[in-house]
Amino acid sequence: MSNSATALKTWTTSQQEEDAMFEGHIHLWRTMVEQIEEQNLRGATVLDFGCNQGGFLRMLYNMKPFHKGYGVDIAAESVKKAEGFNPGLPVTYGAPELLDKLAGQIDVAFSHEVIYLLQDLPAHARKIKSILRKGGTYYAATGCHSENPLWPRWHKLISEYSNIPVPTYSLDDYAQAFEEEGFMIELMPFKPRGFIRFHGEDKNYYPRVFDKLDYYHNNKILFRFTNIGA
Repeated sequence: MSNSATALKTWTTSQQEEDAMFEGHIHLWRTMVEQIEEQNLRGATVLDFGCNQGGFLRMLYNMKPFHKGYGVDIAAESVKKAEGFNPGLPVTYGAPELLDKLAGQIDVAFSHEVIYLLQDLPAHARKIKSILRKGGTYYAATGCHSENPLWPRWHKLISEYSNIPVPTYSLDDYAQAFEEEGFMIELMPFKPRGFIRFHGEDKNYYPRVFDKLDYYHNNKILFRFTNIGA
C-alpha cells in the first residue's frame, strides 16, 4: 500500500475474513502495544498504516490513550467500517492520500503485517520519514519474509485470496529501505506473552504445532525505525 496504490474495496477476496480480522488479531495487537518503548502516548499523534477496520487504534487508545490518531488504508470498505466503529475517539480515517497532509506531524506510527504487501519499500520508507517528527518512531511487525521457513507455503496461500500481488522480501530488504532514508533501525522477536493458542484450522499455515510456536518466537519480527533527522 502506497500513496500511488490503486484503491480497493477490500484487501482480500473474502469479506467474511476481513470482518473477522479484529478477533484474529486482537492478541497480537495487544502484544505489539505492550512491547513499544513509549510508556505514555497522552500528548502523541499516532498513525496506523494499513488500519483495515480500525481495530488496532481502538485497542491502542484503550491501553495507552493518545492525543490524536490517524488510520489509512487503500481498502475503501474497510475505512468506511472503521469510521462507523469509531466510538468518539480522536481518530481520522482515510485513504493513503491523507498522509500528504500529515508532514512532520506523527510521533509514533504502526503497521501490523502490512509492509510485506507493499510494492515499493523505498517509497514507503520515504513517506514514513516525511510524516514523522524528528525523533519519531515507526513500529512495523511482520513474519512474512524469506527467512521464515513457512514463507513459501504462506506466499501461495496468501496469493490465492489477496486482491494485490504478494512480493517476497527478506529482513534485509526491509532494513535496507529504511537505512537508505537515514533511520535508526532496531528489531526484536515479536514473542507474544503467555500461551499461544492453536486451532485445528491453523494447519493450513502451521503443519505442526511446533511450527506455530517456532514462528512466534523466532520468525515474527517487530521493527522499530526511528527518524533521526537529516
